[in-house]
Amino acid sequence: MKVLILLPGKIKPKALASAQDEYIKRLKPFGVEVAEYKDEKVSSRTPEQTKEAEAERISKLLKEGDFLVACDERGKKIQTLEMAELIRTSRQGGFPMAGKRRMVVVIGGALGLAESIRGKANAVWSLSSLVMAGGVARIVLLEGMYRAFTVVEGHPYHNE
Repeated sequence: MKVLILLPGKIKPKALASAQDEYIKRLKPFGVEVAEYKDEKVSSRTPEQTKEAEAERISKLLKEGDFLVACDERGKKIQTLEMAELIRTSRQGGFPMAGKRRMVVVIGGALGLAESIRGKANAVWSLSSLVMAGGVARIVLLEGMYRAFTVVEGHPYHNE
Protein backbone atom coordinates (compact mmCIF):
# COMPACT_ATOMS: atom_id res chain seq x y z
CA MET A 1 0.00 0.00 0.00
CA LYS A 2 1.18 3.47 -0.83
CA VAL A 3 1.43 6.15 1.85
CA LEU A 4 1.00 9.85 1.17
CA ILE A 5 1.68 12.48 3.81
CA LEU A 6 0.04 15.85 3.12
CA LEU A 7 1.57 18.91 4.77
CA PRO A 8 0.43 22.54 4.71
CA GLY A 9 2.59 25.03 2.80
CA LYS A 10 6.30 25.38 3.41
CA ILE A 11 7.87 24.40 6.71
CA LYS A 12 8.27 27.15 9.30
CA PRO A 13 10.61 27.93 10.93
CA LYS A 14 13.06 27.24 8.12
CA ALA A 15 15.57 25.88 10.65
CA LEU A 16 13.46 22.68 10.72
CA ALA A 17 13.74 22.14 6.96
CA SER A 18 16.88 20.00 7.16
CA ALA A 19 15.24 17.66 9.70
CA GLN A 20 12.17 17.38 7.48
CA ASP A 21 14.33 16.66 4.43
CA GLU A 22 16.22 13.96 6.34
CA TYR A 23 13.03 12.12 7.33
CA ILE A 24 11.55 12.44 3.85
CA LYS A 25 14.75 10.87 2.50
CA ARG A 26 14.54 8.06 5.08
CA LEU A 27 10.89 7.37 4.28
CA LYS A 28 11.35 7.18 0.50
CA PRO A 29 12.61 3.55 0.48
CA PHE A 30 9.38 2.55 2.24
CA GLY A 31 7.34 4.03 -0.60
CA VAL A 32 6.18 7.06 1.36
CA GLU A 33 5.46 10.18 -0.66
CA VAL A 34 5.29 13.61 0.98
CA ALA A 35 3.40 16.46 -0.67
CA GLU A 36 2.59 19.99 0.38
CA TYR A 37 -0.74 21.65 -0.26
CA LYS A 38 -1.16 25.43 -0.33
CA ASP A 39 -2.15 26.63 3.09
CA GLU A 40 -4.37 29.65 3.61
CA LYS A 41 -3.12 32.79 5.25
CA VAL A 42 -5.02 33.67 8.39
CA SER A 43 -6.91 36.71 7.13
CA SER A 44 -10.12 38.67 7.43
CA ARG A 45 -12.12 35.52 6.73
CA THR A 46 -13.51 33.54 9.62
CA PRO A 47 -11.40 30.62 10.89
CA GLU A 48 -13.99 28.20 9.49
CA GLN A 49 -13.84 29.81 6.04
CA THR A 50 -10.05 29.59 6.10
CA LYS A 51 -10.12 25.92 7.13
CA GLU A 52 -12.74 25.10 4.49
CA ALA A 53 -10.60 26.70 1.76
CA GLU A 54 -7.76 24.39 2.81
CA ALA A 55 -10.17 21.46 2.99
CA GLU A 56 -11.10 21.99 -0.66
CA ARG A 57 -7.41 21.77 -1.62
CA ILE A 58 -6.91 18.66 0.50
CA SER A 59 -10.03 17.00 -0.94
CA LYS A 60 -8.71 17.46 -4.48
CA LEU A 61 -5.66 15.37 -3.51
CA LEU A 62 -7.74 12.49 -2.18
CA LYS A 63 -8.83 9.52 -4.26
CA GLU A 64 -11.54 6.92 -4.03
CA GLY A 65 -10.20 4.05 -1.93
CA ASP A 66 -7.95 6.17 0.33
CA PHE A 67 -7.67 5.43 4.04
CA LEU A 68 -7.58 8.96 5.44
CA VAL A 69 -5.85 9.81 8.70
CA ALA A 70 -6.34 13.33 10.06
CA CYS A 71 -3.83 14.64 12.60
CA ASP A 72 -5.59 16.72 15.22
CA GLU A 73 -4.91 17.30 18.92
CA ARG A 74 -8.49 16.15 19.65
CA GLY A 75 -7.82 12.76 18.10
CA LYS A 76 -6.72 9.43 19.55
CA LYS A 77 -3.21 9.44 20.93
CA ILE A 78 -1.35 7.19 18.54
CA GLN A 79 1.54 5.08 19.79
CA THR A 80 4.46 3.86 17.71
CA LEU A 81 3.48 0.21 17.87
CA GLU A 82 -0.14 1.03 16.92
CA MET A 83 1.13 2.98 13.92
CA ALA A 84 3.42 0.08 13.00
CA GLU A 85 0.53 -2.38 13.26
CA LEU A 86 -1.59 -0.23 10.94
CA ILE A 87 1.28 -0.19 8.42
CA ARG A 88 1.71 -3.96 8.75
CA THR A 89 -2.05 -4.45 8.32
CA SER A 90 -2.07 -2.18 5.27
CA ARG A 91 0.53 -4.39 3.62
CA GLN A 92 -1.57 -7.47 4.31
CA GLY A 93 -4.87 -5.89 3.28
CA GLY A 94 -6.54 -6.67 6.60
CA PHE A 95 -9.09 -4.67 8.62
CA PRO A 96 -9.37 -1.67 8.73
CA MET A 97 -7.36 -1.32 5.52
CA ALA A 98 -9.23 -3.94 3.48
CA GLY A 99 -10.14 -2.50 0.09
CA LYS A 100 -8.06 0.63 0.59
CA ARG A 101 -5.40 1.51 -1.96
CA ARG A 102 -3.50 4.22 -0.18
CA MET A 103 -3.06 5.63 3.31
CA VAL A 104 -3.16 9.43 3.34
CA VAL A 105 -2.04 11.21 6.52
CA VAL A 106 -2.80 14.93 6.66
CA ILE A 107 -1.78 17.76 8.97
CA GLY A 108 -3.89 20.92 8.94
CA GLY A 109 -2.73 24.48 8.49
CA ALA A 110 -2.29 27.12 11.17
CA LEU A 111 -5.92 26.81 12.29
CA GLY A 112 -6.11 23.03 12.11
CA LEU A 113 -8.32 20.87 9.92
CA ALA A 114 -11.86 21.64 8.87
CA GLU A 115 -14.60 19.44 10.30
CA SER A 116 -15.33 18.31 6.73
CA ILE A 117 -11.89 16.63 6.60
CA ARG A 118 -12.18 15.21 10.12
CA GLY A 119 -15.57 13.81 9.10
CA LYS A 120 -14.10 12.03 6.06
CA ALA A 121 -11.22 10.59 8.08
CA ASN A 122 -11.05 6.87 8.81
CA ALA A 123 -8.86 7.71 11.82
CA VAL A 124 -7.97 10.87 13.73
CA TRP A 125 -4.58 10.82 15.42
CA SER A 126 -3.26 13.12 18.08
CA LEU A 127 0.50 13.49 17.75
CA SER A 128 0.65 15.05 21.22
CA SER A 129 -1.57 16.54 23.89
CA LEU A 130 0.26 19.77 23.17
CA VAL A 131 -0.73 22.16 20.42
CA MET A 132 2.41 22.42 18.27
CA ALA A 133 3.72 24.80 15.67
CA GLY A 134 3.14 23.33 12.22
CA GLY A 135 6.83 22.74 11.57
CA VAL A 136 7.24 20.81 14.80
CA ALA A 137 4.12 18.72 14.11
CA ARG A 138 5.56 17.80 10.71
CA ILE A 139 8.81 16.55 12.25
CA VAL A 140 6.93 14.59 14.94
CA LEU A 141 4.75 12.91 12.30
CA LEU A 142 7.61 12.15 9.90
CA GLU A 143 9.82 10.73 12.66
CA GLY A 144 6.91 8.70 14.01
CA MET A 145 6.14 7.27 10.59
CA TYR A 146 9.80 6.45 10.00
CA ARG A 147 10.03 4.75 13.39
CA ALA A 148 6.86 2.74 12.71
CA PHE A 149 8.20 1.56 9.33
CA THR A 150 11.47 0.47 10.96
CA VAL A 151 9.49 -1.56 13.51
CA VAL A 152 7.63 -3.30 10.68
CA GLU A 153 10.92 -3.99 8.87
CA GLY A 154 12.66 -5.26 12.03
CA HIS A 155 15.25 -2.48 11.81
CA PRO A 156 17.02 -1.70 15.11
CA TYR A 157 16.16 2.05 14.99
CA HIS A 158 13.29 1.51 17.46
CA ASN A 159 14.64 0.13 20.73
CA GLU A 160 11.89 -1.89 22.37
